Amino acid sequence: MNGAILIDPALAGARPVLRQLNPAATEFCDGYRMLVELVPEAIWINCGGQVVYANPAARRLFGAADPGPLIGSDALARVPPESRHQLAQYFLTDADCRQQPPRCPLQLRRIDGALVDVEYFGCAVRFNNRESVLNVAHDVTARREHEQAIEHQATHDLLTGLPNRALFLDRLALAIRRAERHRGRVAVMFVDLDKFKHVNDTLGHAAGDQLLRTVGARLAQCVRDADTVARLGGDEFVLLLDHPLGEHTPALVAERVARCLGEPVSLGGHEHVVTGSIGISIHPDDGAEAEELLRQADIAMYRAKEGGRNGFQFFTHDMQCRLDARMMLEQGLHRALQRDEFVLHYQPQVDLRSGRIVGVEALLRWQSPELGLVQPFQFIPVAEESNLISQIGQWVLDKACTTLRSWLDAGVPVVPIAVNVAASQFSDLAMDQVVRATLARHGVAPHLLELELTESLSMEDPEASVALMHRLKATGISMSIDDFGTGYSNLAYLKRFPVDKLKIDQSFTRGLTCEPEDRAIVTAVIRMAHSLGLRAIAEGVETEGQLRVLAEQGCDEVQGFYFSRALSGAAMVAMLGQQAAIGPALPMPGLGLRTVLLADPDPRLRDDFRAIAASAGYHVLLAQGFEEAYELLAGNEVGVVVAGQERAGDAAIDFFRRLRHIHPRVVRVLLTGDTSATNLADAINSGSVYKFATKPWSPSALTGTLASAYAYYERF
Repeated sequence: MNGAILIDPALAGARPVLRQLNPAATEFCDGYRMLVELVPEAIWINCGGQVVYANPAARRLFGAADPGPLIGSDALARVPPESRHQLAQYFLTDADCRQQPPRCPLQLRRIDGALVDVEYFGCAVRFNNRESVLNVAHDVTARREHEQAIEHQATHDLLTGLPNRALFLDRLALAIRRAERHRGRVAVMFVDLDKFKHVNDTLGHAAGDQLLRTVGARLAQCVRDADTVARLGGDEFVLLLDHPLGEHTPALVAERVARCLGEPVSLGGHEHVVTGSIGISIHPDDGAEAEELLRQADIAMYRAKEGGRNGFQFFTHDMQCRLDARMMLEQGLHRALQRDEFVLHYQPQVDLRSGRIVGVEALLRWQSPELGLVQPFQFIPVAEESNLISQIGQWVLDKACTTLRSWLDAGVPVVPIAVNVAASQFSDLAMDQVVRATLARHGVAPHLLELELTESLSMEDPEASVALMHRLKATGISMSIDDFGTGYSNLAYLKRFPVDKLKIDQSFTRGLTCEPEDRAIVTAVIRMAHSLGLRAIAEGVETEGQLRVLAEQGCDEVQGFYFSRALSGAAMVAMLGQQAAIGPALPMPGLGLRTVLLADPDPRLRDDFRAIAASAGYHVLLAQGFEEAYELLAGNEVGVVVAGQERAGDAAIDFFRRLRHIHPRVVRVLLTGDTSATNLADAINSGSVYKFATKPWSPSALTGTLASAYAYYERF
């Protein structure tokens, strides 16, 4: 044979281009049979379009128990139709210059129909003095599966099986390129689970992993097959919506995701509801690159969390501006610690019985050279998110003790300083040692230091909190629960907390004179504190009316702008030196007088009312509006309230409705120009109106109405 002649029908018409072979070397002699039988590679020979020989490895490769099913079978039966063209191309490749026949990746079909991946090469030989094709194949299925597994691990999340960040960004980049060509749009949705850490901490990481797998499966159900759901890590997932239209607009998908996430999940034998915060960015509006869109969606997600969680927000460029400002603030906080730019101001706490200052709360301020005096509400959230709050908290503790030492050395009448404790500080179970060491370093007696703990902080791990509180109490300091009523305390644990005070949050104090619910909450907290042997202190007291209500309910201490704003250290020293008291008693003005109050914005009407009512022997109070009326009612003994109604159904009815709960004894008279049956019925049913006075009135009619109302008041 002068050269290799390919006679396999699969290669009919192919140019004989294999390397020239020595006829003696290419004869398949019986002497080689044993060697061929033993090699692990599959070897079979085609002759005349049929398989005429197959070694044991070939039989194993094709799934034949014996040579029968292979010998005499069509040579092309083992090559799937889709691979035949590939095989023909292989033999058409010019291999004259090669030392070895080229190897071809190929798929072959087993007798049972399954496909197997091989590396294949073939050459022309003489077999039994006939021109034939020698086929050699090496099974690479295991290697291919291993390579695919490695590739899958490199591009997918091991826990959920979803694409990971690298694959997501690759798909997002491709989607962006398609959108640019076809003037389409692409949406990125960043999903972060709310309070996932709580699941891990309370139920364990196995439950957390189960939750993540469930969330991944639910998110995949919310999108189309052409879209992508990926897990970036932790509890962060991201969705790629390719060309979102119709029922798959970002807003509709976000609502669908929120509903799916809100369905209960069984964890640890109990059902739990876990919500998510979602941020959305759109190409091309919010960015042109994959990383940029992902970052914008992340920013929008944080805005959704700030807005109350369990919702979604679209990215806006204002968010980027706020983020830039936040980053500048965070960088400034790092410098502030290094440069000692923080200062403490002090707000007095006043005993309601003696009227004297019995303590001060240390309030942190940041005196920035670039930003000026920065208030806590501006930088404390940033400090908490950037893990700087523990360092700042330690600075506050040390500074408060330094201040106490300086007051003691100067002979100032010293009162305890209350210091707020951050959650990250309280989670340090060695905090009692830190407090003890700080007091010792400055030579300050423990009873001069008070720690203020938020109720939600103390409920993160109640048992550990109780143990730490007892260790802190053993140092000799005092403790209070701050912002009481705003968290979710378990009262069973509250009775075990070795605290000395409950601080009523200013959000309740603010509504004392005008909101029945706030008044009820404040009253309940004061009574509960006393029943537990604790003192009650109200913060945010700004008006005399609020002060009088608190005094009536037996509140022990108060602080707020009514007495003083937070003062610098020097100003606080001056106030302590004077010990100016507000007075041990707050007598109620108007006691023993027949007092009536008119609330109406018309100054002429108020003047006329005063003249007529005063001439009839009444002590008259006038208010331009209802807010002023609430304060006057809190600070005076009022028997009759007259409220002017501008139009049917206006705020006067709501004013009376609240008075019915806050001051149930006060008799309510509506001064109105609308005497229609509808208006009068609404006033009677909704506002508990005792009498009506019409506009304009006659002096005799008005004095008669007041006399009747006051007689009714004095009967009860």
